[in-house]
Amino acid sequence: MAFFTAKTDAASVAENTGGNYITTSGIYDVVIKHVSVKVNEHNARSLDFNVEYNGTPHTYYGLTLDNNDLTPNYQQAIFNKLLIVTGTDSVSNPEVVTVELGKDKTPTDLSVLLDLCDLECKMAIQFQYEVYNNEIRERKVIKNFYSTDGRTASEIVNNVAPKQLDKDLEYASKVKYTGCTEEEVAAWKENRKAGNKAPVTKAPAANKFAAPGKKTPSFIKQ
Repeated sequence: MAFFTAKTDAASVAENTGGNYITTSGIYDVVIKHVSVKVNEHNARSLDFNVEYNGTPHTYYGLTLDNNDLTPNYQQAIFNKLLIVTGTDSVSNPEVVTVELGKDKTPTDLSVLLDLCDLECKMAIQFQYEVYNNEIRERKVIKNFYSTDGRTASEIVNNVAPKQLDKDLEYASKVKYTGCTEEEVAAWKENRKAGNKAPVTKAPAANKFAAPGKKTPSFIKQ
């Protein structure tokens, strides 16, 4: 009996950079399952993205549309690029739907942008680490979106050949450290693996939108 037999199918020979999990900065092929809207006490809006990477769900919080004085935040431009690369001309007001969240699949009411469900694209994520109150904090920041064939919003609008993605890939894996070092972050991660509590995630802010549903995305159970 052979000790090990080589496999030549596509899944077996695929390059592996972290399995089904996004664990570091990079540009990833994802499916945006849904985008939910939160509104703070100043009526400023932000977006949370629930995406799938290789079938595994990930959530990215706090892409900010409005500053607290309700002027446009610079991240509005990132959201606008998402619409262009996915061929979305406009987005209707969010509608309140019940979504199952977390490992326990807890039913949770969210204000969801139904025009942005089940969309495939490439998404650039940067992992950022900073020290706050003598504790290291991890942030996962959406930096850009590309079409499935690697075109930027500008390249689509100007109808030019895709070139920017190759340039962006050169530094897409860069991790940002503020007030801490790569070694300190590695030790912090090991401490968390050893059993220290992970940071507590705040519950979603109260929804300020409500309207009858128009369509049923794949994440809504019927």
